[in-house]
Amino acid sequence: MNNSPSVEYFRNKGLLPFQAEFAVTFLAEKSKLYWQLVSPVGTGKTRLAGAIIAHESEVSDKKRFLLLCPASLLTQWQYVISEMLSSAKRGIKPLIIDRKTYLEIESSVPVGQNPWPPIAIILMSIDLAKRDDMVKNLATVNWDLVILDESHLLKGKRRALFDHLVKSGVMKRVLLLTATPLHKVENIVKKIIKYQDILDWEGKPLFPSFEKKLIIIDFERTNEEKAFLNEVQKLTKELATLRRYGKFQSLILLRVASSSIYALEESLRRLLVRWKIMRNKITHNIPWTNEDVAMTEQDLIAELDEVEIFEEVSNTVTIQPKKFIELYQKLEALIDRIEEMRTDSKLNSLLHYLKTSFEGKRKKYLCIWTSFRNTAEYLMSSVQDLQIPSYLLTGSLTGDEKNSGLDLFRKKGGILISTDALMEGMTLEFVDECINYDLPLNPNKFEQRWGRFLRYGRKTEFHMVILRDQLGAFMWEEKLLWKLQRTIAPK
Repeated sequence: MNNSPSVEYFRNKGLLPFQAEFAVTFLAEKSKLYWQLVSPVGTGKTRLAGAIIAHESEVSDKKRFLLLCPASLLTQWQYVISEMLSSAKRGIKPLIIDRKTYLEIESSVPVGQNPWPPIAIILMSIDLAKRDDMVKNLATVNWDLVILDESHLLKGKRRALFDHLVKSGVMKRVLLLTATPLHKVENIVKKIIKYQDILDWEGKPLFPSFEKKLIIIDFERTNEEKAFLNEVQKLTKELATLRRYGKFQSLILLRVASSSIYALEESLRRLLVRWKIMRNKITHNIPWTNEDVAMTEQDLIAELDEVEIFEEVSNTVTIQPKKFIELYQKLEALIDRIEEMRTDSKLNSLLHYLKTSFEGKRKKYLCIWTSFRNTAEYLMSSVQDLQIPSYLLTGSLTGDEKNSGLDLFRKKGGILISTDALMEGMTLEFVDECINYDLPLNPNKFEQRWGRFLRYGRKTEFHMVILRDQLGAFMWEEKLLWKLQRTIAPK
């Protein structure tokens, strides 16, 4: 086959015009090593990159490819690339590498020898690749093409991985895929695609021209709730003074508190268990260890059900024992108070909105999105009395369980309660509206939520709904809402 593919070649692979044109340009301009494709969520970046890998595999019998992406997308990438490979190349199966698989291929070669085969399509979670030992191993061979999906996540150790591979010179070519531009990469060729640029082969637009509509629902907390949340914020302010250790815990607790009372209680109890260990060490004059700190942080991270994983935030912590004991006592008091609370105004506002939304409608599709698994489970138990078909999807589900739940939701309608961990790969163009029960810290992640719904095949308008505390109890949440409203006029 000619080394310069035609647009027709990629059209036959099922690509759209913008995809085929980008692929041809990317493969023709080999002297430009670093490329970034920025296009909205759901516009076929996976199929485009899969077709490029397929073409390059057909051109040469000896090429080594590396695909890095969030773990939740590995199976999808494997399927798409396998589908794109020609019948003659189907034997080169894209290989998903986890820790166990890597140890197996490493043990199959002599000690000290490079474990990566000369002909390979390696798919790996970027959070495995960023480990120090794996960074070193990946830099032992040349990669003809490295593709990084969701490249806006290149921060902290992930970015250090990328920079190390660049510095080591092992990446012959790089293609970064994202819906959000990545900055500070030198000599990068950036191609930005917008919805209006996406046409079929007859020149007709494929994506809806619906305007983004944001609906704000205000709710008012009771005096009891206001007083309690005020105490929570006092505790987080004191925590935030304890350097990075305290700032991290403060941030997570504030996010949980803005999500749901139930999730907050679970988080406070997790924290109390770890703090009790640390308090006992203080009592017996035993010094803390880095492991004590790390375990506390990991317990709080566990509350989040997001694609983006927090980096390690501290190695050491210095807190005065007297100050820590005071914080411990305040934490105990907060837990006692939360047990006595009987009202959840935010939940009541949601339930009222759901009743109104489904009243008199034979079939409706509504999604409730949260960043916290505990909140998702709390909401699922709370909507049961509404007698509306409801489905719960969290990061604890297997791929088959996730697909089964989505299929039932698509067929029957009702309420889908989901967390950010299932954001990747979801196609929800049939959903009428999404209620954001809590907000992510990063506005880009909110933009990704839009991308799950404004996709090819949408026939009706779509609304995003946000529940807002009338008194603005959480300043970070108010600032984020202000940013969102600057670009999207609320209805």
